[in-house]
Amino acid sequence: MASTMDKQAAIKKCADPMNEPYIHSRQNDQVKNLVKLRERKHRDRQERFLIEGLREIRHALRAEYQIDDLYYCPELFPGEAHGAFVSELRKKRKPQLTRLSAEAYRKASLREGPDGLLAVARQQSSTLSQLKLPAEPLLLVLEGLEKPGNLGAILRTADGAGVDAVILVDCVLDRYNPNAIRSSQGLIFALEVVQTEREVLRQWLADQRITICATTPAARHYHWDVDLRGPTALFMGSESDGLSEYWLSHTTEKVRILMRGQADSLNVAAAAAVCLYEAARQRAR
Repeated sequence: MASTMDKQAAIKKCADPMNEPYIHSRQNDQVKNLVKLRERKHRDRQERFLIEGLREIRHALRAEYQIDDLYYCPELFPGEAHGAFVSELRKKRKPQLTRLSAEAYRKASLREGPDGLLAVARQQSSTLSQLKLPAEPLLLVLEGLEKPGNLGAILRTADGAGVDAVILVDCVLDRYNPNAIRSSQGLIFALEVVQTEREVLRQWLADQRITICATTPAARHYHWDVDLRGPTALFMGSESDGLSEYWLSHTTEKVRILMRGQADSLNVAAAAAVCLYEAARQRAR
C-alpha cells in the first residue's frame, strides 16, 4: 500500500493539469503523428525525429539539439529522476510539455518497458564541408548499412574509440532512426554524423588527403599491419554484401580481420569494433 501511495504522490507532483495538455486517447492526432515519425519519409518531410528515454534525451540536449515537444507519462516513470527532469524543463518553460495516458504513451512508444519520456526534436543538417577535424582525423565510413541496431552499436564503439566523424554513404537507413538512437544509447548525438553520396565523398577525401582503408576478406594484410595513425577513413560495408567494387577500386589500403574458425567474416558492428580499437591502440602510442 505504501508503494502505491508513494507512486500516486509522485504522479501528482510531476503532473501539472492546470497548465499543460493531457492526452488520454490513443486516437489523438498528436499520438498518431508520433507513430508516423517512426518512418523516414515522415521524419524527412517534417524535419523532426523521435528521441525516447531519459538518457537519450539528455544526450541530445547536451549536444544542443532543439527539442520542440516532450511527452511524458508519470505512470510509467521507473524512478524519481524522470519526474525531476520534467520539473526542471517546466521551470525553463521549454520545450512544450504534454502528458500522455499510459495507453496513449504505449501506442507512441517503440520500446518494451518504456520509461515514460518521449521527445520530438529538430533534425540538424550536417555536411562534409562543415566538419571540424583535427590534423590527423580518424573517420569511419559506413556504406549501404541496413540495420539500425548495427548502426547504433557501431556509434557506441566509435564514440569509445575516439572517432572524429562517422559518414554514412548510400545507406538505406538514416541516423534519426529510433532504433539506431536507442541502440546507441543516445551517443549518436555525441558524434559528428554526416550522410552523403559516394562521388561527393570520394572528392572530399581526395581534397583532404585522407587515406582510404577498406575492410574486405580478400585483403592480403591484417588490420594491425597497416599504419592507422595518419588521416584515415576506415570503410565498412553492408551486412549482406560488404563494400562495393566502387570503393574497393578507390582504396589506398585493404585490410582483413584474422578468422581462425569456419566463419569468413564478422558482424559489421563487431568488425568495426575490432578495427577501430586497433586504430585507437596505435594512436595511443
